[in-house]
Amino acid sequence: MTSAPQSLPRTGGLAGADSAPAGPRRRRTLSPAWTALAPITVIIALFFVIPIGGMVATSFLVPGSEPGTKGFGFGNYAALGSGSRSMALGNSLLLSFTAATVAAVFGGVCAWAISTVKSKIVDSITAVISSVLANDGGVPLAFSFIVAVGNTGYFIALITAVDSTFTLYSVKGLILMYQYFLIPTMILLTLPSFVALRQQWREANTSLGGTGLTFWRRVGLPVITPALLGAWLLMFGSAFGTHASAAVLIGTGGFPLIPLEIAGQLAGSAATGGEGVAMALGVTTGAIAVIVLIAFNALTKRSAKWLNT
Repeated sequence: MTSAPQSLPRTGGLAGADSAPAGPRRRRTLSPAWTALAPITVIIALFFVIPIGGMVATSFLVPGSEPGTKGFGFGNYAALGSGSRSMALGNSLLLSFTAATVAAVFGGVCAWAISTVKSKIVDSITAVISSVLANDGGVPLAFSFIVAVGNTGYFIALITAVDSTFTLYSVKGLILMYQYFLIPTMILLTLPSFVALRQQWREANTSLGGTGLTFWRRVGLPVITPALLGAWLLMFGSAFGTHASAAVLIGTGGFPLIPLEIAGQLAGSAATGGEGVAMALGVTTGAIAVIVLIAFNALTKRSAKWLNT
C-alpha cells in the first residue's frame, strides 16, 4: 500500500525569503579621514584661498572712466615699473640675493663641518637649535640687534673697526640681521645632504688614486649641488618676504623694499587709492614665492635621487 505523495512546498516563498533583505540597509557615512580634513579645509578656504582670490581680483581693479567707478585693467601692474615701486623691487631682489648668498657660503661650510663629526647626537642638537633660530625673527630680533650692534650697541666698535661706514640702519645692517635666521636655515636644509654622502664613494675615489679635492669636484659637489641651490632659493624667498624686522630697522622710506612698500600703500590707500597697487605687489610677491617653491622641490627631488638610493 502506497501512501499518497505529499505536496511539495512552493518555491515562491523560498525565493521571496532569499531575496528579502537580511537586515536594515547600511547607511553611507563619511570616512574618518574626510571628517578629520573638514576643519583644515575650512581654515584653508577662509584664510588662504579666499584672501588670495580677493587679492588677485583687487589687483586688476583700476579707476573707471567716471568718478567713483571701477574697471578691470593692468594699470596697477604698470605702476610697479615707476617710482618707489620699481626701486623697492630692485632693492628687494638685490638684498635677497646678497643675504642668501652670504648665508649659503657660511651655512654650507658649517653644515659640512658638522657632518664630519659623524655623531647622531651632534646632528640632533644642531637640527633642534637650527630649527628654532630659523623660525626666529620679527620685532624681537630687530630690537636684539639694535641692542647688540646699534649706534650704542655692545659690539658696534668691533664692526666699525673693520668697516667704518657700517650702520645697522642700512642695507648692510639688514644683510647682517638676516644672517641670524638664514644661516640656521641653510644648515637645517643641507646638513642631511652632507651626512647622506656615502663613505663608499670616498673609498672608491681613494682606491682610484683620487684626492679629497677630486672627490668634491667630481662626486660630492655634483651630487649635492641641487640641494645647495634649493636651499639658496628658499633663503632667497625668505629674505624677500621679511617685513617686521626690516620695518623696525629702516622704517618705510629709508630703503624701499617690497614688503614695506605694500604696507605703505595700504596705509595710504584711503587717500591715494593705493590698495590696487598694494595688491599687485602682493600678487608679484606670491608669484615669486610659488616659483621658488616649485624650483626648490624640483632640485630637492633631483638631489634625493642620488642621496636616498
